[in-house]
Amino acid sequence: MELTNHQKAIIIGTLLGDATLERNGKNPRLRIGHSLKQKEYIWWKYNELKTLTTSKPKIATSYHKKVKKYYKWLCFSSLSSEVFTFYQRMFYPNGRKEVTSLLCRSFKSPLSLAVWYMDDGYKRSDCNALRISTDAFSLPEQKLLQDMLRKNFSINVNLHKKGKWWNLYIPHKETNKFIDIVAPYIIPDMKYKIVLSP
Repeated sequence: MELTNHQKAIIIGTLLGDATLERNGKNPRLRIGHSLKQKEYIWWKYNELKTLTTSKPKIATSYHKKVKKYYKWLCFSSLSSEVFTFYQRMFYPNGRKEVTSLLCRSFKSPLSLAVWYMDDGYKRSDCNALRISTDAFSLPEQKLLQDMLRKNFSINVNLHKKGKWWNLYIPHKETNKFIDIVAPYIIPDMKYKIVLSP
């Protein structure tokens, strides 16, 4: 199995976002899942990565213990392969997903940035500022992401606390610069995330 540069950029972007790597025998495999509302998005990912998998996206059901409710979502997995070992080191050096210096050095493609934003980003409803949900990472890790965006894309972002969680905050003065970088890669179904208010 060989990865194109295009596929590598998508994998890095989605692993920083919603995707996971899991062990399946000797080698890891990529697992991608999204809600039914994001059907077009997961099919776009599948079509871009289908040389790495033999199964199309399928509907899965999960039970949320906290709200005591079942949820349906779409998911697919890649084949297990040693090509994912590099990404295992990049994202899971200690067994859990984390931000590493290897990731920050490798995260340079505008396509990676666009996929990450489509996974975890959203526009604020009250202004033209943007947010990326990064609360799964520690504050020091989020500072690494902040520095990565500044060094690799010349985007100056802030860290914003919402409740007890921190997230990356792209102020309105940086919004147009950010959108100019990611817009060519945003799929039609996700364009609403970059439509600014008048």
